[in-house]
Amino acid sequence: MSHHIESTKTYSFTPIKIASHKVYVVETIPAIPNTRVISILSKISKYFRFPLETNIKLRIRGSQISNLEPEKLSYLVHLLSATILPLYLNKYEPHSQALIAYIDISKDGSGVIHNAALVTKKDAKNLGKKHTLFIALARGDEKHIEIHQLNTLFKMAWLYVSQPLKLNKSIDVSTVPLRTRNILVTFESKIEDKYIEISVPEFHEALRVKIPIRTSTWCLDDLPFRLREEVETIVIKPIASNAPYAPRGIMITGPPGVGKSVTAEIIASALKLKIIELRPSLYRSMWYGLTEKILEGILKNIKSRKNSLVLLDDADFLVGRHVSLHETHVSEITILLRYLQETSRPLTVLTTNVPELLDPALIRPGRIDAVIVMGYPDREFRKRIALRSAEKYKIDLKSELLETIANLTRWFSNAEIEAFIRLAASKGEGRITEETILWARQRFNINEQMRKSIQNQLKWFGEQFQGISIKYVPNESDVL
Repeated sequence: MSHHIESTKTYSFTPIKIASHKVYVVETIPAIPNTRVISILSKISKYFRFPLETNIKLRIRGSQISNLEPEKLSYLVHLLSATILPLYLNKYEPHSQALIAYIDISKDGSGVIHNAALVTKKDAKNLGKKHTLFIALARGDEKHIEIHQLNTLFKMAWLYVSQPLKLNKSIDVSTVPLRTRNILVTFESKIEDKYIEISVPEFHEALRVKIPIRTSTWCLDDLPFRLREEVETIVIKPIASNAPYAPRGIMITGPPGVGKSVTAEIIASALKLKIIELRPSLYRSMWYGLTEKILEGILKNIKSRKNSLVLLDDADFLVGRHVSLHETHVSEITILLRYLQETSRPLTVLTTNVPELLDPALIRPGRIDAVIVMGYPDREFRKRIALRSAEKYKIDLKSELLETIANLTRWFSNAEIEAFIRLAASKGEGRITEETILWARQRFNINEQMRKSIQNQLKWFGEQFQGISIKYVPNESDVL
């Protein structure tokens, strides 16, 4: 049976019977402040039966609570010892003393005490001789925290409070009577496989924003060799080795369909990072001031996610502030400029078709440390794209046809080559032949002169850009 407290928009309280003890699960909003934890514990106390006959596990989940600094959670121990625990002791017997501790649990199950407090009703002479209500605030993966560990944690916490406070310096922890009733409160991250849920307070409610998060299926071999070598040297190896000089921001530019987003995903895959895709539709609002508030909340949340790559795909919306027509867009860019300046943020990648539209302050070193300029694929890479596309769609493609495909797909983008392979396979009912290739080519309109002009413009941009650049813009002879 589920008992809801205050509002289902905030959290729910569900007791579940597991083995010989109960587990109380509290689902919270992602950003839960210390005062909310106090509120939760005080409101669910009416469901506890005293004297406690069973151990209790209380699980508080939130995408930010597990990332709080030890100092903040240590302060939570102080708040609990000064508010809720005295109420317990005044109301229930035989619990005439209570011990509360904040502990970090490692993967091997061992714990490190950061803070502990002892609350008593009488003087300290009878310490260790009374029943004790032990509340352990533990942070870590829940599967590493078992209820039977509380005896060990209790001893650790008792030693922590008895020695510094000089309550009973002669006490031997191994002889402390374990007459305790235990409440284990675990703080855990709750990150869904497909999105991160972020809560932004707004008046008396909280706005929930879901940010897509995914893993990449691409690998370094999917890059052209010339591009791969430089990306490894300038981007991947320094970041993988945690070098202080590693780049923290990258912009990828080029015409549509040449693999800008794929390159970003390849970098994420090589570094074993999840991809957090930040889209304007996720945070822009029609209400005055709310766009900035939501964006600030999102960036504050993702700033601590070191195992992620933040992707702003098609970032053309970040136009220069000197041409922006709306003050919200100016504020949006200003917020992103501050975010990109922070040294603690995760790797951030922007992709764009028209880099000249972006605010120049975005793409200076320190915010965007390297620019990858990508043009239309050369002859050899077009063969690889055709083969990979055939494998992806389980199409029968003979290797002797690759030269013909490379000849017919001059000035095609990566995406157009893949579409060309699919079209030829449709004509051949799953098989590609010389006839189906020629038939498919007649259905494609490619203005080679326009493509050459775009390629030349990319070369010009690569030469004019002031900063670190990685260029894959094949010469016309390589394309032909």
